[in-house]
Amino acid sequence: MNLSLALRAALVTAAIAGAAVLGTQVAQADGPVGTGTTAGTSAPQATPTPSTSTDTNPWD
Repeated sequence: MNLSLALRAALVTAAIAGAAVLGTQVAQADGPVGTGTTAGTSAPQATPTPSTSTDTNPWD
């Protein structure tokens, strides 16, 4: 009897842990939560200004 209760507790624990891991993976797959004023929206990202230099070799 004690063995069946221990196995049941282990199974429930494993199921809860698996659901937590799966939920975390799903949340991360959706992308980051926005940082704007409304949930799910993010502030626009700044775009770099084009360089006027034609020298693009960083080793010079």
